[in-house]
Amino acid sequence: GLSVTVWAHHMYVTGGVLLPFFSFMTFLIAVPTGVKFFNWIGTMWKGSLSFETPMLWTVGFLITFVFGGLTGVILASPPMDFHVSDSYFVVAHFHYVVFGTVVFAMFAGFHFWWPKFTGKMLDERLGKITFWTLFTGFHGTFLVQHWLGANGMLRRIPDYLAADGFTTLNTVSSIFSFLLGMSILPFFYNVWKTAKYGKKVETADPWGYGRSLEWATSCPPPRHNFRTLPRIRSESPAFDLHHPEIAREVESGVRVR
Repeated sequence: GLSVTVWAHHMYVTGGVLLPFFSFMTFLIAVPTGVKFFNWIGTMWKGSLSFETPMLWTVGFLITFVFGGLTGVILASPPMDFHVSDSYFVVAHFHYVVFGTVVFAMFAGFHFWWPKFTGKMLDERLGKITFWTLFTGFHGTFLVQHWLGANGMLRRIPDYLAADGFTTLNTVSSIFSFLLGMSILPFFYNVWKTAKYGKKVETADPWGYGRSLEWATSCPPPRHNFRTLPRIRSESPAFDLHHPEIAREVESGVRVR
């Protein structure tokens, strides 16, 4: 419901919108966004985390999501928006929200479920190289654009004077954009190498602690998914199947270890 009431925050400077209403609704949308973020953090809190490639991409997603959300709060304020509207600050905010969060989450999903739908694990070393080059390239490209926008550099302008003082940060952004573009190459090589030389996954759950039902069948699954109907007694049926001793502890409420 909130998402359909904030569209006019793109039009503050036109003078044709009711600023108090749309500003308030845009600030308000930060509430469910914050709830989502703290829900994700709370899920990991005091957990036994291991930073395989999917987890790295997930943490990268959270960091990028926070940056995009915080700059969104800045743009929700009309006085701030009047200053940076149609500038590179908006370009940076947009890419943090749309490109950054979607791409990081997508790569997390790719690496996590790749063994399930192909039967082969992606190379961990190449996966981490892809992550760190893309993470560094992305933030190096778009972080400095916030400062460019705050200093007055408008978007959709093909050129500017050296006296404007934008050259250094634009050079930094350009250099990191090449790194960002090249970061996809290790991923493509990883996919090719895995398809040609990767070892077949022999277990239903190569990660060891999968919770949902897809980790209760083979990698990749047969056409009928399951040879027998899996036993479901909790919200984590695959985990219960592969770690029955823990499932018994939870069910009985008695810790036996």
